[in-house]
Amino acid sequence: MKTISVDDQPNVSEEIIKIMTEIDPDGTHSGYSDIQEALSYCKEEKPDVAWLDIEMPGMSGLELSMEIKKVSPMTNIVFVTGHEKFAYQSFQLHASGFVLKPVTKEAILRELNNLRNPVEMKRTGLIRVQCFGNFEVFDKEDHPVKFKRNRSKEILAYLIDRRGALSSVGELCGIVFEDREEDRNLKKQMRVFIASLREDLSKIGAEDVLVKGWNAYGVDCSLIDCDYLNYLKGDSVAINSFMGEYMIQYSWSEMTLGELIMKP
Repeated sequence: MKTISVDDQPNVSEEIIKIMTEIDPDGTHSGYSDIQEALSYCKEEKPDVAWLDIEMPGMSGLELSMEIKKVSPMTNIVFVTGHEKFAYQSFQLHASGFVLKPVTKEAILRELNNLRNPVEMKRTGLIRVQCFGNFEVFDKEDHPVKFKRNRSKEILAYLIDRRGALSSVGELCGIVFEDREEDRNLKKQMRVFIASLREDLSKIGAEDVLVKGWNAYGVDCSLIDCDYLNYLKGDSVAINSFMGEYMIQYSWSEMTLGELIMKP
């Protein structure tokens, strides 16, 4: 995604750029306080979203939006202001949205999820994981990942539930084999399941998702696009997708489900 922020207060644009970089790290996010420079950028680069301060010297954001639409008709205009009184004027100009200062990540996400001209953000994860409802895993082409062993899939689910924290082989045995007493044979079986999981991930180019420590394993959350992890970050799409179900095929997930239900 390509976005531009125009505000005569540089700190506001810096905050928007910071938030956008967190949301879309592979995108291009620029800030301007000079209106003519901003217009030149829009003419050349055709940004997907323009975050415009309304009250600026020389040319208001309302006037600037009309100029941007002349050179880049598909750019989504989102007005940024400290006064609600401008809301009516912004909607008269068919703006995509309206954000009140001080700008928050939640407000930015809300507008991105409701753009007049929707923009598909590039996925950065090696896999996409669905935790709400059934636990499912998808590759970069959004095809369901086939696991050779169901236990391997369950191990991956548990490691994602742990949000990147390493889990010992003994802990994984306790989860997968439940009440069976841990012994050498169980640990041997566990290593077979982990090796199978690594093989499954390698087939889709996602072997780096699995992280190995000293007799322990985890996942690299930065390589996973996951509704549960996004929910914890405050992503509004993930929050709205939670319907009270979490990894329903695994009994050990009930503790996390309780935390999600109780989360304000």
